[in-house]
Amino acid sequence: MKPELQQQLYDKYPVLFSNRHKPARESCLHFGIETSDGWYDILADLCSAISTHEENIETRTKYNKKTDPSYESNYIPVTFDQVKEKFGGLRVYFSGGDEYIRGMVSMTESFSYMVCETCGEKGKPNRNGWIHTFCDKCREKYNVELLSR
Repeated sequence: MKPELQQQLYDKYPVLFSNRHKPARESCLHFGIETSDGWYDILADLCSAISTHEENIETRTKYNKKTDPSYESNYIPVTFDQVKEKFGGLRVYFSGGDEYIRGMVSMTESFSYMVCETCGEKGKPNRNGWIHTFCDKCREKYNVELLSR
């Protein structure tokens, strides 16, 4: 993903992407978001949904603490460990969260198989060779580039 698109996500969701500051031996996010630009929107939507969910948990925790001062939330905020393409699909490895977050991540990963990883239009994975999820136009361009090598 282009550095400027990555930076937009880093700036808007600093906690989710906080592991990018760790050395490579501690977090693969050190290498950045390892996808093409086409999945920017679905990744941004996932980040937004996680952020909203965590804000709701924070609000509930504050309310519960008012009514029961001994209340403790066991929720651990999400931090991404790696975001990449694998076998033609988006993969988001993370720490923290809950079942709701795991469901959102799983749904986003599944959805990525229907979105062109290059341009963000409707796409589908190929059946042979190195698996990519492309629209027809991007697949044709990729095949032409591959043949010209």
